[in-house]
Amino acid sequence: MAETNIVCHLLGQAALANAANKVYNETMLDNIIFSLNIVMPLVALAALGYIAKRTRLIDRAFLAGGNKLVFYFGIPATLFNSIYNADLGEIFDPAFMAFVAAWTILTFVVIWIVTYLALRKRHPGVISAFVNGAHRGNLAMVALPLLFNMLGDDAAKTAAAMIVIIPIYNIQTLVLLTIHSESKQKFRIKPLLMGIIKNPPIVGTLLAIAISLIGISLPTIAAQTLNSLAVLTVPLALICLGAAMSHKGFDAGFKFALISSLIKVVAMPIATVVAALLLGFRGNDLIILMIINGVPSAVGAYVMIVEMGGDVYVSGKNVMLTTVLSAFTLSVLIFVFRAMGIIA
Repeated sequence: MAETNIVCHLLGQAALANAANKVYNETMLDNIIFSLNIVMPLVALAALGYIAKRTRLIDRAFLAGGNKLVFYFGIPATLFNSIYNADLGEIFDPAFMAFVAAWTILTFVVIWIVTYLALRKRHPGVISAFVNGAHRGNLAMVALPLLFNMLGDDAAKTAAAMIVIIPIYNIQTLVLLTIHSESKQKFRIKPLLMGIIKNPPIVGTLLAIAISLIGISLPTIAAQTLNSLAVLTVPLALICLGAAMSHKGFDAGFKFALISSLIKVVAMPIATVVAALLLGFRGNDLIILMIINGVPSAVGAYVMIVEMGGDVYVSGKNVMLTTVLSAFTLSVLIFVFRAMGIIA
């Protein structure tokens, strides 16, 4: 009888172990598939642009016009819609937003200082492309849909984070490109301030905040026009990005792009979660912070690099590498943090 009980106990333990392994494998697979479903369509669009350029379906004039259309109309419309459609009263959390602002500025300054010390003898355009690629994430095009798919209505704080981060991102990029660009223009306060005031993404963000706070409802014509521009932004930006891509082998430019990509999709999300944990953030706040700091580098940053004289090769490679790598790094990080009980 005792032997029978022992056998039953062992069989029970084996069954539990098998069930646990099955859940483990299914969770890992679900996370990978989930991330791939978000990220791989972006890779496919860039690949389409690459093929179109190589088969001469599009040319340099198309790329120049496409990048300008995205920068001056598409990105502002996308940001406007994301913020305008959010309920600012429900998502406003002073502590969360203060952390987001402070962390965004702190990490940018640290990455910039370390990059400058390491690459100060390189062309200034490389420094701006490296720092942007290592720090600035694709919030509107990747983080927002990814988080709403993961958390549903609980991801509303993402919009609050975007309200804080987007102006900071653009100001940081403008400062960086004013100081480190291929044009070698001297840093001047007045042009910088005018550039910030007139910068299309910042204009779109501030307009959305103002209209939301005032409570103005957009006319149907305006709303539909903005929606159409927002829908156009992601595919056009990625097609232009893919068309502009070239590979010069594993040279110094590729090495810089790879290092900045690993900082973006590995170091940034891990450091963010650790810092947020130490400051008492838990639950969905950690998921939001991890995703917005671990998504691929922003296509908008690449467009700004093109427009303002950064290293286009390093920036373009960085966007492509982070887009591909993040499909796997986010899956692994989500699984690891869930297994550790850090996120639900």
